[in-house]
Amino acid sequence: METQLPPLNWLSTFRTVIETGSFVKAARQLNVTPSAVSHQMRGLETRLGVTLFQRANRAIHPTEAALNYYEALRDSFGKIIAATSRLAAGKGTKRLAIHSSPSFATLILMPRLKSFIRAHPDVDVTLSSSVDPVRIGREGFDIDIQHIRPVPEHCDGLLIAEEMIVPLASPEFLNEHPVQSSADIARAPVIHSLRCAAQWDGWFARYGADLTPPHRGMRFDRSFLALTAAADGFGLTLESTLLAQDFIRSGRLVMPLGAVGLTARSHRLVFSHASRGDATIEAFCSWLREELGQGLVPET
Repeated sequence: METQLPPLNWLSTFRTVIETGSFVKAARQLNVTPSAVSHQMRGLETRLGVTLFQRANRAIHPTEAALNYYEALRDSFGKIIAATSRLAAGKGTKRLAIHSSPSFATLILMPRLKSFIRAHPDVDVTLSSSVDPVRIGREGFDIDIQHIRPVPEHCDGLLIAEEMIVPLASPEFLNEHPVQSSADIARAPVIHSLRCAAQWDGWFARYGADLTPPHRGMRFDRSFLALTAAADGFGLTLESTLLAQDFIRSGRLVMPLGAVGLTARSHRLVFSHASRGDATIEAFCSWLREELGQGLVPET
């Protein structure tokens, strides 16, 4: 068996085959023919002296050796991609690509990012937002701020905060609908924040088990929409004090029953193992920790 490093394009093709699960899909992604992919994988198997794929009825199944090899290569490819992105960003300029859940991006990052940019003028920030998961290190992103998702195996995850999910309403709404108990909430117009870590049924199970939880009311699939609707007086919403902190600080929303809520660990900041020790990522984490005054610690 030869010990010389296989051609880099073979290794890149191998990674794509594992991630797509098919020679045909890998070929389509790489813009080559399936026979070219098959030829490269035969060459890689010959070079390594190991069977990487079981082939049957036009289907392929990676062997245990292939999966182990992929895991060993994954961080190395992440480092290459990260280094290439930094180099391509230009001499003397650093690039930080952040993906975030929509409500965290809207309510937490956007109102505060100016202070990070002022403190780090040599860093060009890219901020993208969606509910879809991204592949850190392989889609150009350095950081992902996730909402209610498991941390990928090739990543480190930092808990952003221990959140409290509480009833919130505007002072004007409470003047019309005084709330002093769970029973008052059961009778009042409510807003359902569909992606929140806790829902009204769960809140009433703890604080009003003898009451019927409200099922009618407006429904929103983004926390920032539910909070804005509550601030505009449409009803009570059940939401995270982390996301609502600026509404609460400004007085647009109040907690009519105080900190009567459910705890949640919903938001995590995630980056790849290959980026451990990266100065720009560490600077962003330190800045966000200071802005929030809490969190960003490894979970135990």
